[in-house]
Amino acid sequence: MATEKRRRHDGPPAGASSSSTPAASADTPSPPLDLLPDIARRLTSLEDFFSLRASCRTYRAVLLPSRPLLASQAPLLLVSLYPSFVEALFHPRLRRLHRFRLPWGHHLPPSRHTLIYAHGFLVTATTAAAQYPPRLLLLHLFTGEQQRLPKVPAPFSRIILSDDLLAVLFLPGRRTIQHCHPGDTLWRVGTADAPHVFDDLIFVGGTLYALVRLRLAILELSESSLELSFLGGEYDEENRPMGERFMLGECDGEVLLISEQHAETVVYCVFQWVSEEGKWATITSLGGRTLFLGFNGFAACVGPDFPEIRGDCIYAAGRRLGEWYEYSLANGTCDVCYAEYAGAPPLNSNSPLRPPVWVFPSLMQA
Repeated sequence: MATEKRRRHDGPPAGASSSSTPAASADTPSPPLDLLPDIARRLTSLEDFFSLRASCRTYRAVLLPSRPLLASQAPLLLVSLYPSFVEALFHPRLRRLHRFRLPWGHHLPPSRHTLIYAHGFLVTATTAAAQYPPRLLLLHLFTGEQQRLPKVPAPFSRIILSDDLLAVLFLPGRRTIQHCHPGDTLWRVGTADAPHVFDDLIFVGGTLYALVRLRLAILELSESSLELSFLGGEYDEENRPMGERFMLGECDGEVLLISEQHAETVVYCVFQWVSEEGKWATITSLGGRTLFLGFNGFAACVGPDFPEIRGDCIYAAGRRLGEWYEYSLANGTCDVCYAEYAGAPPLNSNSPLRPPVWVFPSLMQA
């Protein structure tokens, strides 16, 4: 099996040729080519996938990284190595770093850092003071493809991507939205009418939703303006969802509201939008699916019955470096986990390194 013949793959994840790659054997490959896709779909480690792919040129041609072939790949954490600031992939369940070279090229931290992972792309931003306003770059995790975005005209702390790679930037609590596609020369900027401010944004099924003071709205963007269409009324104190911090999410195509509050432990609550009633309703089951939260907002929904991941749970990046929470919606328990590996930074909030980013190989663009 592939794991028995594994060899270290230090080349880029893209399908680049290598003079050291042995020529394809004249004999029939083993396992047979018609079984390769099924074998690849069962692998839960990127190392195993790329070791199998590197076995021969024929395998490399057949096993092009794609969503169906990576369907069983577990979510990973993009972490930083201390003190070099270089980023690497950490497998939460195997509790070790992957020997998988990221497609950075010359775009290495600390001059550039990763903001999010979405649709197969790592979205990075320049950090050097001389390069302000920052420049954003989309780097495809497996092919090395690069999509550049123009200089960002206004401050932001959150970015989301649509299926067609429309990048939307915003600062929670503000009225301004910035958006553009790769290849555009300028960002388009729109501002909501006072007193509306954006607490969060999310793309679900091709629609852009906005959270405005716990009210859900559909947001339409144009060249220099935006339009809000509210889907429900305002909340009073009696029917207001409980929580300290709120963010939008999605599960199986449904819009969710996720609340977070810190007491003795971290507590999460999940609300689903009920369109018939125009309000949020509490839910305690995700149908076996799992929600992943980044440090600044929603990351992805995975499952159900996904290998090595607990269903009806929330995996949330913690406040400290290398920390994440596993919160069960079924019984309200919360496990605090840490990424322990050679070169891990100190677990403190004063480090210049950024919190980890969730990476989902199984959710790359089809």
